[in-house]
Amino acid sequence: MNHSKAVYLIASSMITPLGVGTDENFNELIQGNSGIKKILDPLLFPHDLPLAKIDDTIIEACKLKFKTSTRFDSLVLACLDHLQTKTEIDLSSEEVLVVLSTTKGNIELLQTYENDEKLFLSSSAQLIQYQLKQSKPPIIISNACISGLSAIIVAKRLLQEGNYKHALIIGCDVLTNFVISGFNSFHAISNEVCKPFDINRSGISLGEACAGLILSTEIKSDIQVLGGIVSNDSNHISGPSKTGEELAYCIQQSMDDAKLTNHDIDFISAHGTATDYNDEMESKAFSLSALHNSPVFSLKASYGHTLGASGVLETIISAECLKQNVILPSAGFTQKGVSGDITLSDKLQRKEIDTCLKTASGFGGCNAALILKKLN
Repeated sequence: MNHSKAVYLIASSMITPLGVGTDENFNELIQGNSGIKKILDPLLFPHDLPLAKIDDTIIEACKLKFKTSTRFDSLVLACLDHLQTKTEIDLSSEEVLVVLSTTKGNIELLQTYENDEKLFLSSSAQLIQYQLKQSKPPIIISNACISGLSAIIVAKRLLQEGNYKHALIIGCDVLTNFVISGFNSFHAISNEVCKPFDINRSGISLGEACAGLILSTEIKSDIQVLGGIVSNDSNHISGPSKTGEELAYCIQQSMDDAKLTNHDIDFISAHGTATDYNDEMESKAFSLSALHNSPVFSLKASYGHTLGASGVLETIISAECLKQNVILPSAGFTQKGVSGDITLSDKLQRKEIDTCLKTASGFGGCNAALILKKLN
């Protein structure tokens, strides 16, 4: 791999319950707003739950515009459409790699149709191919909750190998009865807005979003994608490691890949799902990585857990933090409830920063870590 070939984050967009576009979303976060609210929708769950749900009128408008029939496909094409306005790159070119990141796609169709081809992620990939007028369908990465970070890391490597000049990564997942019921079966869903890393946390809040970004080795920007590593600890089908050693290894390898040390990390955008096991494991991993002085925040109390979209969405927000010299507070946090020696961000900070670490962990023991750097 040609590590000397720099990879830049040059454009982004998103559709979330907080709004459309990166700027609108970041402004909402600065103001301390959350997209999570109590929702009663019998199609999703028998009783009300705190969820981050995109307004149905937006979805219906997208379906009409793009002639789609599912929530997932509508959001993907709408986000792509918005992202295309952010770049002058010919996205139909064979020099452009396209990657789709998701965990579930159109999984809700299992409940209503038999053998519907839209259940296959390849069907959604074909829609992306047709919209971008690409000669071949996107690469699909579906690796539990690290899918978004995995997609960015894979794209970065392929760019550095010289296979492509640009890469478009789109991450999406939507709220469905299948997903909500699955997490509920683990007794993992909170009845209030989640509180990552807090002593009173009681589980996750789920959300939906679509986020896209463009990487390039040919067009420079003020944000460079440095080290990125994916690993698997094979600890348990759903439970994370109890020691955090495996994520810590992933973090260390990412810092080595970026030729940085723990002293260079200005803040950490954590996975921070607000479950007892995830937050405890992450805190231990950060502590083992000697990152106790780097402020940590989670975006899950703002967007909910958006599964395959989360890594893309949270990387974009991390990049905006760097560009605007802002460290966000970890929404929902009031008192530390994890054993790792870490510093939780409890208020909005405005200071000169240039490097951040983004982490993710998921079912099956998968871990991912990515480092972004602002070029002064």
